Amino acid sequence: MGFTARCQECSIKDQYNIYGVRCFDLRVKFDEDDNPIFSHNMFIYDCSKEDIMNDLSYLDEKGDCCVRILHEARRESEYNERTVDDFVNFVIELQCKFTNIKFWCGKNLYNWETDYEFPYKPSCEEKYASVCPPKIIDDWYPKMFAKRHNKEIKEKGTDCDILLIDFVDL
Repeated sequence: MGFTARCQECSIKDQYNIYGVRCFDLRVKFDEDDNPIFSHNMFIYDCSKEDIMNDLSYLDEKGDCCVRILHEARRESEYNERTVDDFVNFVIELQCKFTNIKFWCGKNLYNWETDYEFPYKPSCEEKYASVCPPKIIDDWYPKMFAKRHNKEIKEKGTDCDILLIDFVDL
């Protein structure tokens, strides 16, 4: 099912250096031992906390990036006081360690409530398969949506601070 959850095919460094990306999306949930797991819905990425910290360190050195952090808790079983505390502690750790990154959002995907209030609150336009019509096939194949629509989306641009798209390389 990774093809439905994968939103980029190039590394953070390539997104930054080749495609000019300055805003990144980080989704985190926590296991029963309070360890962060990086995922998108049911798809769990094969990366460790150390991997993420290395990527964030790279972005922090650049000094011109922002990172949207979402609490990837979508079900009642994943969303409780313990996981919210884990999320809050994790984002505080990130903010303390990476002071040149503007972190934002802090919402959970269970009820879209704010679990952590960040001071940075940019305006954002989201243009990717799961939020744009038509949704039936494109929602299952975000790369197909990106191939068909990214050029037009990039040309149009946005009046918002941030434009989020899938597959920046297309």
